[in-house]
Amino acid sequence: MISRFLTVAVVAMLVSAGAVAPVAAQSGQPSWSGEVFETLQTGFDLYNDNSGGLDLGPLSSQIENKRVNIYVSDAGETAVYSFRMTGDGKVRDLQQGAHEDASIRMETDRATMESIAAANSPQQAMDRFETAVRDNDIRIKGEQGHLFAQVTWTVLNTLKGLLL
Repeated sequence: MISRFLTVAVVAMLVSAGAVAPVAAQSGQPSWSGEVFETLQTGFDLYNDNSGGLDLGPLSSQIENKRVNIYVSDAGETAVYSFRMTGDGKVRDLQQGAHEDASIRMETDRATMESIAAANSPQQAMDRFETAVRDNDIRIKGEQGHLFAQVTWTVLNTLKGLLL
């Protein structure tokens, strides 16, 4: 169920991304990080506008009111972004750079993000996202220093074959 929520959130942000103008990269971020940030921002805005919030049942506490760091790699460089999930399933506070309070960590590469964004339909994008998670092209785990989240996501990742 939590995988489905993350699928919807990330797919929405990627599907909505068209041609966007790059912005200046944050200090310490790769030159392409501004373009990826704009893609994330546009996608999260679309997701929030179309989301009535999701009922995640007993797993809600694993994502609600949590901060997430997203690490995107390309050509040996890594850009980092963060956002917060609210209790009603909305994405807020998207920022460039890691957030020290993030307990969830997503890792992927730019090519995976572009593949999802190039989908011909929301369903195809969702399928590509789920395949990327299943094939470990997108990895979700607890952020360093957050032992409970690390253990929880290790268990969820072990069971992801049953969840996807």
